[in-house]
Amino acid sequence: VVCFAEAIGLPVPAALAILTAGAVAAYGDLHLYFVVGLGALTMVVGDLILYFMGRVSGWALLGLLCRLSANPETCILRSAEYFYRRGKQTLLFAKFIPGINTMSPPLAGSMKMRPGDFLQYDALGAIFYVGAYAAAGYLFSDALRAITRGLRSAGFAAEVIFGVGLVAYAIYRIWVYRKYRLLDVIPRIPAEELARRLASAAAQN
Repeated sequence: VVCFAEAIGLPVPAALAILTAGAVAAYGDLHLYFVVGLGALTMVVGDLILYFMGRVSGWALLGLLCRLSANPETCILRSAEYFYRRGKQTLLFAKFIPGINTMSPPLAGSMKMRPGDFLQYDALGAIFYVGAYAAAGYLFSDALRAITRGLRSAGFAAEVIFGVGLVAYAIYRIWVYRKYRLLDVIPRIPAEELARRLASAAAQN
């Protein structure tokens, strides 16, 4: 559920959920292949939804998603820059970059990337992303459990780890949002007005 929610643009930390699931898999409560497979599948499903919505709505969906981001003014430009510079390969690492992970599927759709190509690169990117965090949780499960030593079960420990991480992530998102909201107090003028003033200043000189 968390992986799908992040894939469709909701501000939830899928990496933390995958890391926790990987740690639980180390104790036999889950299979690591199941964690990677299910996590990647749900992310691809969410990405496909945004991809086809991007093909239909074009830049309108990109604008809506950017309004939900911390810095709407650079959201589309930053995402488009990555995509134009690296093309399809952007989908392989996009999920590791906050903001780009949500914008890449609808951007690929708005650019009319072929569905087969999108599915191939996006699936590989999802497997890399989920696999990396699940493997990290699996390999460092002892360290994660040591943090919550004295708790009754590994399952309860996983809930505590996820809960603490979720609170920390929420605080970070609020801090970033407030940081960029402070920029709104800076006076802005339309581009046409700026051009007129520059032309006037040049004429006076």
